[in-house]
Amino acid sequence: MAMADTWTLEFDGCDPGGEGRREALCTLGNGRFATRGAAPESGADGVHYPGTYAAGVYNRLRDDIAGRVVENESMVNLPNWLDLRFGIGNGDWIDLPGVRVLVHRWALDMRRGVLTRKLRFVDAAGRTTAVRQRRIVSMEQPQLAALHTVVTAEDWSGTLRLASGIDGAVTNTGVARYAGMASDHLEVVATAEPAPHTLLLVARTNQSEVRIAEAARTRVQRTGAAEPEPRLVRDGERIAHEFEVALRSGESVSVEKVVALQTSRDPAISEPALAVVEQVAGAPGFDELLTRHELAWHQLWRRFRVELGDLAGDGGKRHTTDEMLRTVRLSVFHVLQAVSPHNVELDAGLPARGLHGEAYRGHVFWDELFALPLLTLRLPGLARALLRYRTRRLDAARRSAREAGHAGAMYPWQSGSDGREETQRVHLNPRSGRWLPDASHLQRHVGIAVGYNIWQYYQATGDIEFLAEHGAETLLEIARFFAGATTYDASRDRFRIRGVMGPDEYSTRYPGAAEPGIDDNAYTNVMAVWLLVRAQDVLDVLPPTRRTELVEGLGLSSEELLHWRDVSRRMYVPIAPDGIISQFEGYRDLPELDWDATAAATATSSASTASSRPRAGRWTTTRSPNRPTSSCCSTCCPPTSCASCSVGSATRFRRRPSRARSSTTSRARRTAPR
Repeated sequence: MAMADTWTLEFDGCDPGGEGRREALCTLGNGRFATRGAAPESGADGVHYPGTYAAGVYNRLRDDIAGRVVENESMVNLPNWLDLRFGIGNGDWIDLPGVRVLVHRWALDMRRGVLTRKLRFVDAAGRTTAVRQRRIVSMEQPQLAALHTVVTAEDWSGTLRLASGIDGAVTNTGVARYAGMASDHLEVVATAEPAPHTLLLVARTNQSEVRIAEAARTRVQRTGAAEPEPRLVRDGERIAHEFEVALRSGESVSVEKVVALQTSRDPAISEPALAVVEQVAGAPGFDELLTRHELAWHQLWRRFRVELGDLAGDGGKRHTTDEMLRTVRLSVFHVLQAVSPHNVELDAGLPARGLHGEAYRGHVFWDELFALPLLTLRLPGLARALLRYRTRRLDAARRSAREAGHAGAMYPWQSGSDGREETQRVHLNPRSGRWLPDASHLQRHVGIAVGYNIWQYYQATGDIEFLAEHGAETLLEIARFFAGATTYDASRDRFRIRGVMGPDEYSTRYPGAAEPGIDDNAYTNVMAVWLLVRAQDVLDVLPPTRRTELVEGLGLSSEELLHWRDVSRRMYVPIAPDGIISQFEGYRDLPELDWDATAAATATSSASTASSRPRAGRWTTTRSPNRPTSSCCSTCCPPTSCASCSVGSATRFRRRPSRARSSTTSRARRTAPR
C-alpha cells in the first residue's frame, strides 16, 4: 500500500494474500448501501469477494450442526452489480492469473469518494491491453452507483468482447470461520430487459422477505463508430448484456455502467423493481453523476474537516503528521460510508464492521458510542436516527430483561433487525468437535452505552423533544434494569453486580467456575452509578406533563427512585490496598502470567516471539496459554490447542500492575463517586 498524499491510498501490484484487505479499504458507500473494492471481472473465488450490502437488510438462517440447531441472522450479500468482463476474439474472458500483468494500480481518493484502477497486461497471444476504470457509489443520489471503463488495444487489432451483468448467484461466504454454515440468503425471483441497454434483477431474502431490485444501464462507445447493440444472455441467476466492438491498434472503447439499487425497506417508493427501472432511465451519464457526487463529498468534508499541525519532537525536531492525518481521514471516510445523511430516514444501526463485509454478521454492538461524538456536532439528525434504532427496540430489550428475571430493559450485545440478542451462546470447535460456551452476551455495559449516548446527544443538541418522546423512557428503563441487577452485600454494606463480562472479552469466568461471568467489573459498576444519577437528571429536565406521564406509565414509585439513589451511593468498586482500581473482584488474586511460557507456546518463530512479546504492565491476557478464547475455531487455534479445549476461556492470570499511577488513582476511594 502506497500513500500518495493525505487524501489518497494507493495499492500497486497483485497481492492475492492481501486482496481481501484492499477490497475492504477500497469499499465505496453512501450509508444506504456499499460495495467492496473488488475487481469488476472477479467473482467470489477465495481471493476476491465483490460484496454489496444495504443498511438494515438482514436474513435469518438455521443450521443443524452436531445435533444442535444454531440460528444466525446476517447482513445479506446482495446481487453483484459490478459484473463487467472482457475478452479478445474467441478467447476466454480475461482473468488476471492467466495473463502477464505489467501495471496494476488502485487509488482511493477519499476527498472525492472515487476509486480508480489502472491495468496493463499481456495475454497468452502477446497482445498488450490497457484498462482504466473509475467507480462511485453516489453520495448525491443514494440509490445510484456507476462504473466507467476505458479499454485500449495498444498493439493489436481485432474484436473486443464485453459482458455487463447483474449476478444474483451470490452467497454469504466472505468469512472463513462461517464456512459450512447456511449462506444462501437470496432467491432470484425475476430477471428482465425492461428497456434497450437496461437489465433488471429482482431478488428476495428467503426468511425476512425483503425484496431487492437492481437495474443496470450499459452504454458502449467508440469514437467515430455506432453504438453496438447488446445481446441478452441469461445464465442461471445471472443476467447480462454482451457486446462486440472492432478495435484497431491504439484505439479505445468506453463502457459506462449506471446502476440503481432499492429494497422494500426504502421509503417513498411504490415497489423496488418499478423504482430502479425509473431511476436508471432518468439517471445522467457518468460525468454528471461524478460532478454531483463530488459536490456532495465536498459538502460533507466541509463539516468533517480535520487538519493537524506538525508535532514538535526532542531537540526541536519536527515530526510530520501526514500518516496520522491520512489515517484520521480514512477513518472518517469509512464512517461516512457506513452512515451518512441518507440514513436519517432509515431504521438501521451502525454495524461494527460498517457495510464493508460480513464479519460479525453485520451486527450492531456498542460502536455508536465511539462514532456519535463525531456525528452529533456535525450531523445531529443522523445521530438522532441512530439513537432511534435503539429506542424503537425498547420493547425487545424489556422482553430480554423479563426472560432473564429482571425489570427494565436489557439491551443485547449483538443486535440485528429486531433487537433480540444475536450473540451465540455456544460455538462448535470444528477441529475438536466440542461445543464451547460464548459468554460475550454478558457484556451488559452495552445498555449503559445506549443510555450514555442518549444523554450526551441531549447535552450537545438540547433536543428536548427527542428526550421527552423517546430517549427518557429508554434511559429510565435501562437504569431500572441495572438497579435491579445489583445484590446487596451486608458484609460490605455495598451493592454489587455479579456474573457479567466487562469490555475485556478475555475475562469470561473465574478458574474452576461452573458458570461464566465475573463480579464487580469496575467499568460496569462505575458506569451503572453514572447512569442511575443521570436518570434523576432526566426526570428533572423533562417538562412537568411529560415527566408525570412517564412516572405513571412506567410505575416509578418514590421508593424505587430512592433505591436507585441508594445504589448509586453505595456501589462496590474493587480497589487494592495500594489505591489501584482492580479490573474486577479477585483480579489481584490471580497468579502472574508466565510470559516466557506464553511466548513459547504461541510463537511461530523465535523472531516473531521476540518482536511480539507484550511488556508486563502494558498488556493484559486473562486466558491460559493452552486455552483458546470462547470463540475458538479453526481459523484462530492450532490443532493441538483446539484438541485440548475444555469449557472455554477462563480468567487465570493477571498482568503485573504498573507502579506509576496518577494522583487521582492514588486517592481512589472504595466506593463509587456520588
